[in-house]
Amino acid sequence: QIFSLANKFVACTASIFATGVGFAALLISSIRPIRDMGLWVAVGLAISWVVIFTLFPALQKILATPTHEERPVAEDAFARFVLKIPRWSYRHRWLLVVASLVISAAGAVALFGLPGVVSPMRVITPPVVYISRDATLYRDIQRLKPSVPGMSISEIWLEGSLGSMSEPDVLTGLDAFQRSLEADPEVGAAVGPTTILRLVRYLGGQGDAWPEDPAERERVAADLEGMLAVEPMLQRFVQPHAIAQSHVTVISKATEEEAYRRLDAAIHRHWEEAVRGNPALSGLRLRIVGMGPLHAKMAQDLVPTLVESFAITAVVIFSTFLVVFRSGTARIMAMIPSLFAILAMFGVMRLTGMELNIATILIASTVLGTSENDQVHFFYHFQEGREKGTVEQALRHTRAVSGRAIFYATLINAGG
Repeated sequence: QIFSLANKFVACTASIFATGVGFAALLISSIRPIRDMGLWVAVGLAISWVVIFTLFPALQKILATPTHEERPVAEDAFARFVLKIPRWSYRHRWLLVVASLVISAAGAVALFGLPGVVSPMRVITPPVVYISRDATLYRDIQRLKPSVPGMSISEIWLEGSLGSMSEPDVLTGLDAFQRSLEADPEVGAAVGPTTILRLVRYLGGQGDAWPEDPAERERVAADLEGMLAVEPMLQRFVQPHAIAQSHVTVISKATEEEAYRRLDAAIHRHWEEAVRGNPALSGLRLRIVGMGPLHAKMAQDLVPTLVESFAITAVVIFSTFLVVFRSGTARIMAMIPSLFAILAMFGVMRLTGMELNIATILIASTVLGTSENDQVHFFYHFQEGREKGTVEQALRHTRAVSGRAIFYATLINAGG
């Protein structure tokens, strides 16, 4: 037991430290669930390090493990397999290296794209992507999409001075702004306070158009102030007491960052045109809020989360290898398997139609943070064997000492 603790202390400490700091790097994200995941995985890994060198040895003594039950056939098969790998991999080294490079390059193209040939992987944030494809709700939403103005809702929040929302000129300008929005191809529908006022006029037999006569506009503005006290629907669009705030609800198909950027630009363009046409609107401040901008903000923050956390994780792991191995070649070689695994995984994702979202964006950091465990143990025992033998002997020693542990640990991690 003392031999095992001494032999594994450096390797386990280095791998857990690098993995823990790698997950802690997710704290740089501006998306709270990702920050929470990174923090608590790092805390759990710190606890596991304490358990490995305290509770686990104590339980071994108490429970008298291992039980010395052996399976000779399995042992012999694994030993024969271990003996064959070094020679086989050396014999086919060029094929393996070239194939690995091709797969890595394909994965990089799948993730980042190739100008004029392949587009980068899309970042998707709408909540519907988290619903099972077999769920009734998901199928209903997909069937509904073509027949509605859109599934994304943005709110144009307007703030002015006391009583400004009941000014005839302001209401006239808002109606013109709203109608210009409705005519824009980026907008499916726009609903605001003048929608309710025009509906009231229509029900009163005065038509659904906004009045052209100044006296009639004065009456509509007066009706607004009177109806605010009793009409709940109107209260949802105009602040009832100070009458200083209002909003226009915009329904669109903008569910991704690029589409939302176009929608945002269209809204500001129409607002500037409305202000030029009606100076009374210049006293209002416009802000775009709601679920649409929220989803776009999440998409915008996901890519920096991926890049920054991956970079921090890579630097930490590289530094850890520098301390443990003190060999430039070993440090570089230890990073290659993780890089290959990450790029190959993104290639598989692209082939199977998966897209980047709040969960899959973390694959690179997670794979890098977990796969380096195997690399630390592998290269640690490889150096141990290299001190007394050739490269082939060191590889056999490494696989004999840690091969089975790495194999089963990988199965457990993947299954988990």
